[in-house]
Amino acid sequence: MQRSSSASSSSSSSSYSSSLSITSFVQYAFLAALAYILAGAPLSTLLVSRTNADSALSGSSLGAKKGVDTISKLENLVIPEKNLSCAAHAYKGVYVLSREPLVVYIEGFIGEEEAKEVVALSNPHFTPSTVWTSGTESLNPSIRNSEKAPLPRSQTVKCIEERARVFQGWRPYTFIEKLWSQRYGVGGHYTYHYDWSTATKKSGRVSSFMVYLEANCTGGGTHFPRLERPKDGSWCQFIECGDGASSTDADLSANTVEDGRPKEDLSKGVIFKPIAGNAVFWENMRGDGSGYAESWHAGLPVTKGVKIGLNIWSWLAEGYVPVEEES
Repeated sequence: MQRSSSASSSSSSSSYSSSLSITSFVQYAFLAALAYILAGAPLSTLLVSRTNADSALSGSSLGAKKGVDTISKLENLVIPEKNLSCAAHAYKGVYVLSREPLVVYIEGFIGEEEAKEVVALSNPHFTPSTVWTSGTESLNPSIRNSEKAPLPRSQTVKCIEERARVFQGWRPYTFIEKLWSQRYGVGGHYTYHYDWSTATKKSGRVSSFMVYLEANCTGGGTHFPRLERPKDGSWCQFIECGDGASSTDADLSANTVEDGRPKEDLSKGVIFKPIAGNAVFWENMRGDGSGYAESWHAGLPVTKGVKIGLNIWSWLAEGYVPVEEES
């Protein structure tokens, strides 16, 4: 009897000790987690940021396909650096061509040495440009015949990104997309298209810059057939004012879009001359999220030499506050 009582007592003591150990562990874990949260846990910040991101992109083509597509889009946005230091840059001239939609010609948007650096950064990364059709990426030189290169983000590139953001007046929830350069050889072109596709009031590619880095070429103008050509002859230093021969003396059969729509009339609208260092800025979307039909444009064929351009696109993600900006 004593042996049984002793065994029972020992078992009870062991069970109590085990229970106490588990209870203590749970208590310590709870207190540690509470302290972590009260101290400002990075996890809570991440969850808030992701909620903001999903909210910012909801209602758009990306918002409808959350997850991988949403994360991919956000990764392509440049988050402004608070401590970025850039030398002051003075434009040679800024000229408003249209107010609705806003189209601005910028003389001297990029400096000569900056352009050389961007071209040098691009050269190792050029690959054939692709097009997207119904979510599928493919090569189609009849629509787009050029090479593209993602730009490594050097100090110069970061300052160009910031210059483009500041030019637009620090628009709320508007981010510069990571930059790509485009190289066009003889016959290189990009037929008529919009820079925006699906867009909403809260999300979409709100604006574009076409920056000419190198323009040792004949042809290669940027044609906006639905813009009204200005009447003042002062514009002729930047746009084609005659018969457009210097930009249109190539076989333009490539400038028919894939569904067989007829070519645009090159005597209509505005053809910007490719001039190294200069840029064209335009808005793609109205405040209600609808796109401007006047932003329909094409890169006309290069007939001689090489043209290298820099695309700078701005993406609206209303409500999205990056983690770096929340501290």
